[in-house]
Amino acid sequence: AYKHDRRRVLALVFLSASQKQSKGAVSDIQEILADLQAKAEPFDFVGIMTEPPESDFIESTDSKPVFPVLLDSQYKLYGKLGIIARPTVLIIAKDDKALWIRAGHGYDFAPALRSNLSYALGIAGKDAPKDVVTAEALTNNTAASRIKRHLRMAKILQAKGHLDSAIAEVHKAQALDPNCPEPALELGELFCRAGKGKDALETVSNVQTETRSDKAKLLLISGWARRQMGDLDRAEKELLEATKLDPKSTRGCFELGQVYQARGDKDKALAAYHRALTLVLGDS
Repeated sequence: AYKHDRRRVLALVFLSASQKQSKGAVSDIQEILADLQAKAEPFDFVGIMTEPPESDFIESTDSKPVFPVLLDSQYKLYGKLGIIARPTVLIIAKDDKALWIRAGHGYDFAPALRSNLSYALGIAGKDAPKDVVTAEALTNNTAASRIKRHLRMAKILQAKGHLDSAIAEVHKAQALDPNCPEPALELGELFCRAGKGKDALETVSNVQTETRSDKAKLLLISGWARRQMGDLDRAEKELLEATKLDPKSTRGCFELGQVYQARGDKDKALAAYHRALTLVLGDS
């Protein structure tokens, strides 16, 4: 098990096992480590992944030293740091201050990482970065920015199928501002996706909306939840209102199809499903 020596410089790289850019970043990192480990004081370089890599993801040779890779399958570290893109490299000084952060893998990835890591280790010399880029996003602690980070992480978790973890992230956002409609609406939608209609309805029951899009989403979630609970008449009414406010709501049309199918009205169900499919695929 890896344990960080807090007297050392620490560099973290967030990687994706299925991404070509991440594999390219790993190769660059290994070459840099092979060079700097012989020149600098001891430091830690650690990979973070949400899924186990293939055995050949990190090649081990004399000129390409391996580095530890930790599994963060529940996106806990991703959520705390607000990491979205991969690969992302973060360099942390001995005083635990973030010195540099870089997302993406491009032509200048290797020289930028080498110069900033050398700078952190005190051996920059001619490789000293012209501009030290501070990780401003990590120090932006306003409630609004923290809410956005939690909601972005929830979207990632939802896309990965981790609904329980996504719900937990939105709960964190909601706790920061209980009166903000966005976290409540996101939470209601997640509950619906998880088949928890009652929880969804309770979550959005007191939400106050101001915009047309939020009103449409509120009606969609309420209708979706009521359909799950078997209250088909009220579900239909709210879903019709939702799709009137947002005619391009694929989920709204699909849920109307579910309502009509549950009633045994095949013609209306087919029409609603066809509308949903048309919205996904286009008129062609």
